[in-house]
Amino acid sequence: MRQGRIALTMCLAVVVMLLGLLAPQVSQATLTGVCGPLTSEDAQVGFCQKSLTILGSLLTITLQNTSPASNAGFIVADAFNLPTGVAATLFSTTDPDFDTFLEGSVHTPPFGFRTDVISLGGDFSNAFTGAGGSPTGGIGVGQSAQFVFSLSSTGVNETDVFNSELVRFKGFNDGRSDKTGVNLDGPNGPPAAVPEPMTLLLVGPGMAGIVWLRRRRRRASGV
Repeated sequence: MRQGRIALTMCLAVVVMLLGLLAPQVSQATLTGVCGPLTSEDAQVGFCQKSLTILGSLLTITLQNTSPASNAGFIVADAFNLPTGVAATLFSTTDPDFDTFLEGSVHTPPFGFRTDVISLGGDFSNAFTGAGGSPTGGIGVGQSAQFVFSLSSTGVNETDVFNSELVRFKGFNDGRSDKTGVNLDGPNGPPAAVPEPMTLLLVGPGMAGIVWLRRRRRRASGV
């Protein structure tokens, strides 16, 4: 009977540990980066910081305009790609002046097309290049805005979305505009995903239970 109880306890400890290892890593890494010049631009005049997180089926994008005050300028559009078959719906935003053009093929010359665009206006042909309306409705110097999207499926690769990013600026003091990509922070790319606390809580007791049982069996056998 005693041996049966020990065997059952061992099995439970193993199950708890396996559940911890198999639990989904819900708490994902936040990718951050800065606007970087694109080869077609003579000089970069628009600057920004960007963060992107995918948590389950929610995609969160935060944009901050870090252009010099002497340049002024406004972020008026942000474009990115989602995998084929994945649809996005705007869940919430801190800047309702922006429209969304989702689940399509939005023209982003001279950089081809993107599936999804956040823009001050326009249509699928000019939402990125033109971003209709006054640029002063965009994200001004020192300001930021957050956009949260509900995705139709999970498992979207954050790095792929981040690397497809294009940011559009208009309304600089000298009358110019700018289009930039976004470069990941750090030389080694994105940080690793961080396990959610529940995963650690499950793995910890499972490992401790196995160690305790091994010690007890050694004492019982006189080793």
